[in-house]
Amino acid sequence: MNNSEFKNTINLLQEHKNSVALINIKEFKNLQRIKGEYKWLPLEIENLPAIPIKTVDFKECFREANEILKIRLTPVWQFLTNNKNVITPNIETFEFTVHNKYKPHYTLYRNIIRNPKYLTSGNIVQLLEKEIAQKENAIQWDKKTTSTLLSITDPLFLNYYLEKYQNELEQFNQIYENSAKTAEELRGFQKKLK
Repeated sequence: MNNSEFKNTINLLQEHKNSVALINIKEFKNLQRIKGEYKWLPLEIENLPAIPIKTVDFKECFREANEILKIRLTPVWQFLTNNKNVITPNIETFEFTVHNKYKPHYTLYRNIIRNPKYLTSGNIVQLLEKEIAQKENAIQWDKKTTSTLLSITDPLFLNYYLEKYQNELEQFNQIYENSAKTAEELRGFQKKLK
């Protein structure tokens, strides 16, 4: 990657900041307590086909050593309707490396690491081995797509979508709040047993 390609890639990322994508509702799970068990179950809201997700920012991390500068950018996603952060099973980052030794050049890697904050259903032993639940675990995005950058939804279509599914999106917000209370219960339960 040359200098121009490096700058163009950074600009491409910046174009995605504050953009919104509509993600299939089948990719989301909400936390429920059923007969004393905490389970993440597929999210279902009648007639609602997708959840609007916003790329609000990119977390930046810089590291320099031996004439090499590494810049790591990690997308931060939120639900558009309530501005709550989204937890995914993997943390996906772009790692840019600037090589200054000898002939200067750039490299770009896409890294994917397991997200310890992403929780799944399991027995009590598995539950205790996992991270302590947070409110953000209320509704998790079981992201399967291989693309880190989300497709940007046309603003006119997005406005139409938000108007058409206003009631369903309000229902989504209510489900989120109920699931957040369940996540707090789970958190208390985990803390007592750890």
